[in-house]
Amino acid sequence: MQAAPQTNQYLEVTCNNCGFNTICFPRGLTQEEVTKLDNAVQRRKVLHKGDYLFRAGDPFHGLIAVKSGCAKLSYQDECGNEHILSLLLPGELLGFDGFSGKTYRCTAQALDTLSYCELPASQITQLCLRIPPLFKEILRHAGDALEIQREQLVFIKKTAEERVSSFLMDLSSRYGYRGFSTREFSIGFTRQELGNYLDLALATVSRTLKQFEKEGWIRLRGKKVTILDMDSLRQLSCCGKKSANV
Repeated sequence: MQAAPQTNQYLEVTCNNCGFNTICFPRGLTQEEVTKLDNAVQRRKVLHKGDYLFRAGDPFHGLIAVKSGCAKLSYQDECGNEHILSLLLPGELLGFDGFSGKTYRCTAQALDTLSYCELPASQITQLCLRIPPLFKEILRHAGDALEIQREQLVFIKKTAEERVSSFLMDLSSRYGYRGFSTREFSIGFTRQELGNYLDLALATVSRTLKQFEKEGWIRLRGKKVTILDMDSLRQLSCCGKKSANV
């Protein structure tokens, strides 16, 4: 019997076969345009927890699309205090702050094992001229990034319960949009980082999450959360009427 031909165990991921090509750079592009884009995009090595995609002050080298894992975007104030701006999930872009100058103004760091693609800064202008719809997609992603940060401003005006439930509902929606479970996912942040992002004390974050567990709304295992009562969390995040006894 003739042996089966040998094939590579792992298929190289390109813009054409990537699972996030409907929400990342290639969205809205023709097959020919995707091929042009694919020739310019650089696939980077896998990063590990704590590794940096870029730091504030680094030369702007391109826009980055998260392929797997998650990252946080943050900046430091004049006193050296970290302020977390956003949590980046697969298919989301970062690096827009580098457009306003020649350097990144924020810091992007992997929160777990992460892989990513990069659209080099040196090719962005020419690619947008050759592929007009790409410019629209970059603007769309920039708008999405602003929306995430706008949500953070809204969080500050809510109670601790409302902030945590809103964060969980936002993550649920974003994971669902990417084809993942809306009920079981990683919150990405440590409790300390979540407190930083939501402008809450660590003790308040821990107490609120424990109370949500006690109410039977969620189950936590480290960074993994399982939503058990979506309706209660959604009501609390939207209206603030259903309150846990925190």
